[in-house]
Parts: sequence; structure tokens; C-alpha cells
Amino acid sequence: MLFVVTGCQNSTVRYDLNDKQKIYVHEATKNYGGLIELYKQRLQRSDSEDTRYKLAQVYYLTNDFEAAKRTLMPVLKKSRNDNVFVLYGHIESKMRNNDTALEYLDKAIAINPKNGEAYNVKGIVLLKKKQYDAARYSFNLARDNFYDENKVTNNLAMLSILNKDYNEAYKYLNILYTKGYRDQTILHNLLYTLVKLNKIQLAKSFCISHRLSHDPEILIQELKQIEPIDAIKFNEIAPTQSESQKQYTIEKTALQKVSKTDTAIKSKNGTNTQTSTKSEVNAKLANIAKLDTETETDVKKGSQKNNQANQANQAVTKSTILAVRSGEHGKFSRVTFETVSPLSKNQYLLEKISPTEFKLSLYDVTLPKAGINYIINRIARSDRDFSNVTGTLTAEKTLILQIKTKRNSIVKDFDAGPDACKAKCFVFDFYLENK
Repeated sequence: MLFVVTGCQNSTVRYDLNDKQKIYVHEATKNYGGLIELYKQRLQRSDSEDTRYKLAQVYYLTNDFEAAKRTLMPVLKKSRNDNVFVLYGHIESKMRNNDTALEYLDKAIAINPKNGEAYNVKGIVLLKKKQYDAARYSFNLARDNFYDENKVTNNLAMLSILNKDYNEAYKYLNILYTKGYRDQTILHNLLYTLVKLNKIQLAKSFCISHRLSHDPEILIQELKQIEPIDAIKFNEIAPTQSESQKQYTIEKTALQKVSKTDTAIKSKNGTNTQTSTKSEVNAKLANIAKLDTETETDVKKGSQKNNQANQANQAVTKSTILAVRSGEHGKFSRVTFETVSPLSKNQYLLEKISPTEFKLSLYDVTLPKAGINYIINRIARSDRDFSNVTGTLTAEKTLILQIKTKRNSIVKDFDAGPDACKAKCFVFDFYLENK
């Protein structure tokens, strides 16, 4: 009997260690599809609040707010974990249910009055509701409870912009800029305050030095006319994650070194291949150099490549992305995907979520070696018309990009033809609806 019990314990320990190793690998490589499957398997074995919380976090990071909400709802009535309520507040805020978000953030604060993140998120929600004095009070409480000083400073700057107090906004943003912060949110808001303070020459020099637009004069003239609520770059803070998990956001300015990890992925036809995945954040706004395509390693000898032509009912062909470029033209902003083979209509889906929100799904893709963040940064550099760009790569190799425009827009998508690129180019042009 003693032998049997000991054997079970050792097996459980080995199982837990293996599970933790997989989670660490998926977190390090930002394989959120893999994390979702692992946490779902955990829930099937044992339904716990902690596992639901972690699964909801991953859904949140992939912008699947419905799934995140559905995951947390069963534990909300009995939970006494303030972080659960903060995460749920994040989710409801993203779904534009601001009153519900405030209700759960207040529950988090009632449990833990020193939860700085709860006060910060509450301030963001109050900003959305245009309750500026209450938002300022909440941000200051976040600071008093030792929440990230730089995030609070940026939020106070946004509050000042919304109040049209551009001198105060400039003061806050300049603090961050002096510290070395160069992410898109801060650069964009700082440019906007310079324009509103009528420091045009300084704004032009700033725009050129940070490559915020191909045509600074046009951007500056447009910013003069735009109201603060339509111009500021607003980014909600991602929910707290476990210590080993890398925060997923395009706003980071430092390079994150992630070790290359070989991951075996089962293909649709049942065979196993190994692909090398490396994710790296690079927030520099300069250079649109062609990206090296991701390489495959340790392919079994004798494996055959599928060279059959596409047929009407054939499975989607893998698309290898060579480069992604974006640029601003007179009446539109263009995003161009350069691929090895032509991008057909059954290889992508463009959805209009709202007048200013678009979801682009590219199926069965091979990313450039530099990874998904590099692609996101290439698109986000068209700062004139885009306010936010996020993305994820699922376990099924679907690249999902969510693009938010500053004003109501329409998109025209088409093959750019053989003369546009050395390889194959497919274009997405974002026009303002009134153009």
C-alpha cells in the first residue's frame, strides 16, 4: 500500500512539473492558443477559481472578451479574490459596459483597499464616462497605493488632454519622455500637446525625428482640427499576470529576449512537424526593412512538400509572410502584406466590428523570423489614421490583427498586382467614410 501511494505521488509531481514547463514555454513564446488548451484541460480535471482566473487572463490578452467573461462568471458570486474582480472590471470596460465595470472594481477595492491596479482601472473607466474629477481622484489613489508611477503619470496626462489643459499634459508627458520612454502612446500624445500649444516648428521636428508620419505637415494640420477625445492614444493596462509570463503589448520600448523553443505541433493531416518560434518586441518606429522568413528546423528526412495546385474544395494553402509595410497617402492609410504566393479570398477574413474597429484574420500563416510584434509595429507606425493595433497567433497558425482607426472608416482590399512587389502583394486601404 505504501509503495502504491508513493508511486501516485511521484507521478503527480512529474505531471505537475511537466504542466508547469509547458505553461512556461507557451508564456515565453506567447503561444496563447497553447495556454488556453492547457488551462481548459486543467479545468476538466479540476474546476477551480485559480485556473478560471488564469484562463480568463489569456482570453483577455487575445481580445476574446466574451470568452474571458464566460470563464469568470461562475466564480463571481462566491469569490473573495480582489484580482478576480479587477480582471472582470477590465473585461466589462473593454466591452463598453462601464457601469458594470465600476461595480466590480468597487468590489475589488472593498476586499482590498490597497489594490492600486483597481484604482487605476477605475480611473480609466471614469475617463470614458467623462467624470474627470473622479478619474483624477482615482488615479491619485492608485499612486498612493504604489501602483506603477509611470502608468499613472501617463493616465493623468490623458486626463489633462481631455480637459484641454495642454500645459499640464505636456508637463506629465515630458516627465516620461525625459525618463527615456518612447512608446507610441507617449510620442503621439506629446506631439498632440505640442500642436495644441501652437509649438508648430517643435512639433514638426519632433514628428520627423521620431518618424511619426511620412508627411508631418499634413498630420499637424489634421491634429489642429481634431478634438482630444478623437486624438489621444488610449491604452488600457493589461491585467496582472504570473511572474514568469511576458506582458503582451506593442507599447513596450525595450527589447525582450526570449529563448528560441522548438515546439512540436500536430498538423491537420495528422503528421508532426517541429517549428522554431521566437517572439521579440521591437518598438523602434524607423526602417521598413524586409523581414526574414521564419525557418523550419529538424524536418524529418524524406518528408514531402505539397505542390498540388489549389482546387475549389482544397484546404487553405499556407501563406508565408515576407514583409509587412504601412504608409499614409492623401485620403487613406495603406497596409501591404508581401507573401511568397498570392493571397486568395479563402486565406483571410476582414470583419468590421464597429465603425472604427476592424478584425483581420490570416489563416495558416508562417510569420517572419522577427515575430508577430514586428508585424504589429509595422502597421501601427501609420499613426495618422490608426489609434491602436493588437494581434495574436493562435495554435492553428491563424494571425489575428485588430486595428482601431481614429475616425469612422471603410476598407478596400485587393491584390496589388505583379509590379507592386518583388514577391506577391496584397493591400488593405483604410479610408475615412466621408472621403
